[in-house]
Amino acid sequence: MNHSRRKFIQQSSGALPILLAPSLLSYSFPIPSMEVKIDEINLFLINVTKERNFSFGVWKNRQHVMFNIKGGHHIGWGETKVSNNQLDFDLAQWSTAFMNLKGMKLGEAIKEVRNQFFTSQWRPTITEGLLMTLYDLMGKIVNQPTIKIWGLEGQAPVPAIFCILEKEEEMVVKQAQIAIDQNMHRYVKIKMFGDFEQDKKNIGALREFLGPDSFILGDPNRGYKYIKDLNKLSKIMIALHEAGMDGVEDPSSLNKEELIYLQANVGKLSIVPDHIMRPAAKSIKNFDNRMGNYFNLHPKCMGTFTEINDICKVIRASEKGIMIGDSSLIGAACTFWQQIAIGNQASWVEAMEKPQEQDAFLRCVLEKATHLNEEGKVSADFKPGFGLKVDEQKLISLADAHLKI
Repeated sequence: MNHSRRKFIQQSSGALPILLAPSLLSYSFPIPSMEVKIDEINLFLINVTKERNFSFGVWKNRQHVMFNIKGGHHIGWGETKVSNNQLDFDLAQWSTAFMNLKGMKLGEAIKEVRNQFFTSQWRPTITEGLLMTLYDLMGKIVNQPTIKIWGLEGQAPVPAIFCILEKEEEMVVKQAQIAIDQNMHRYVKIKMFGDFEQDKKNIGALREFLGPDSFILGDPNRGYKYIKDLNKLSKIMIALHEAGMDGVEDPSSLNKEELIYLQANVGKLSIVPDHIMRPAAKSIKNFDNRMGNYFNLHPKCMGTFTEINDICKVIRASEKGIMIGDSSLIGAACTFWQQIAIGNQASWVEAMEKPQEQDAFLRCVLEKATHLNEEGKVSADFKPGFGLKVDEQKLISLADAHLKI
């Protein structure tokens, strides 16, 4: 570690305010729904073959599982991304961990999934997909929007952010045109690669194409971690800001004190902490509003949802912004996270449908509660649960694999 970096941390340690984790919100879940038994679980595997580029590597393909869970003559829906570069993904083997949920009461199943996460038995890949499905089922059974059952008060539309994952300048601009075509150009996220000249060129091209009014968020996935001097890293971020970047997620592998230092030394550029916010329960203990201007809550990394709502309450109280991120989601989870964003009054939401990448699930949707309005914001007409109704037989015909438990 460079001396200037070490000196700052030594001077800062012990001087930061201690933030106590808030008491968990006390949700009053409707008892009738908690007593309903789970009759059936269905898994639908969908392969996405659109290539995605990151600073750490390339996804040639990725695998998503859509869930439905049935009980009380209702169906809950959910989704999780389970793997990448694994076209031979084994759906049956993966699901053995949670097959025993069938036959449980809904309340018992929710408790079991949460316990498995907090005892480090199940990763968020499993717990988030199952919990969103169970919470959707809960709301449908009692005919109430789950967001309202949780007591979330946000109702105003939230801006959608479009994500570009391309290395070449020409392809960046082509993707930006798709953002415009889909009315999602006001907030645009661009993947970065830890190569200053390349990143600067791509950001500059994106800014020139979009004009001055779009918010451009860079995401290096910690791609600048090879730069150990915080002052040097600050200067690079300032230069990228001058090229057109408004905010940046995790430019490097940074702890709390380093994030605080960086945000204080990059002028008007907004730092957006990501990894330090994972999982949601831990983020409450680690939170310090000086680490950034916005805080990313990343799907497939948070683990549980009661705690997501808790940390959102803390962030809002600090007068900083909430970002609801994405996990390259393509289906049922998109409307779920969009409603999480609206209910928690987020600054923007990245978890958007991607028909240009894969539309098999979207072609099966009969009804959903969220849509993109003329201003490029996600609006919700809240319905029971999270409002998804899906043509199950059509989905079976379009999925790469189907498993009934």
